[in-house]
Amino acid sequence: MVKGYFDGASRGNPGVAGAGALLVDDGGSVIWEYRGFLGHRTNNEAEYQALIALLEEVRRRGIRSVLVMGDSQLVISQVTGKWKINMPHLRALASRVRELCRGLEVSFKWIPREENRQADRLSNEAIDRRDLRAVGFEEGGEGTC
Repeated sequence: MVKGYFDGASRGNPGVAGAGALLVDDGGSVIWEYRGFLGHRTNNEAEYQALIALLEEVRRRGIRSVLVMGDSQLVISQVTGKWKINMPHLRALASRVRELCRGLEVSFKWIPREENRQADRLSNEAIDRRDLRAVGFEEGGEGTC
């Protein structure tokens, strides 16, 4: 099963923000990385934007089943329906996530920050470099939405 990792960062919260995500194949090789500069956002918005970028890539690649992992308990709990979404702007982002999940087998799992270092690095690089980029590589849970 393909695994996806996502993370968002905001310096100031709200502040300058970035999103990072990656896909890993069955063999543990990174097949796609993303870092996106988001401008001025909250940390939760950055987390959601990272997840959306990840799911858009899953769809683009035609991946039918994915385990999505992140260290944001809020995002994982909201998209799986465990927690209520009080903020309208987060409700809209969660709606986009659910839309991207339709027709796919997407499982979500919260992981500790230490297990999400690669996505964290990408989200912080996006802030440092102020860039948006996705990189494709050649070959070489809890809950669903």
